[in-house]
Amino acid sequence: MDNFKRKIRSRTVFLIILFVSLIAIYLILFLNQDKLLNSSNDIINFHGGVLSSFGILLILDIFRYLRAIKDDKKLRKLYIKEHDERAIMIMQKTGAAGINICIIGLGLATIVAGYFNELIFLTLLGATLFVALIKGLFKIYYHRNL
Repeated sequence: MDNFKRKIRSRTVFLIILFVSLIAIYLILFLNQDKLLNSSNDIINFHGGVLSSFGILLILDIFRYLRAIKDDKKLRKLYIKEHDERAIMIMQKTGAAGINICIIGLGLATIVAGYFNELIFLTLLGATLFVALIKGLFKIYYHRNL
């Protein structure tokens, strides 16, 4: 269980670094938006909403991991959840790791494209939503059939 506790600590540190990076990227883009090509106010508001939503989700995960590190019962429950054979099989069947990387990459490209061209922003947003929808449908399918 000590190895898992170390793994959770390193994951928490990574999430904190990711959270600070998200804030830094948003501030850099927001403060330099007048130097970039004119982007729509709707796109800037979309960026703020998406990045703040991701920030809230990251904070919730950080607190969940910190509580698990302090309480052995919660740590054991998290260990069981992460090592559940059925969940692991569903993740493998849906190709979750690769699809997650695609969704994150498309999401970042969508955010950056929003500062340059609205049409490219909307196209990448549609592609991101499509890939996320396919992943969700695969998860639902495999949860019911495995």
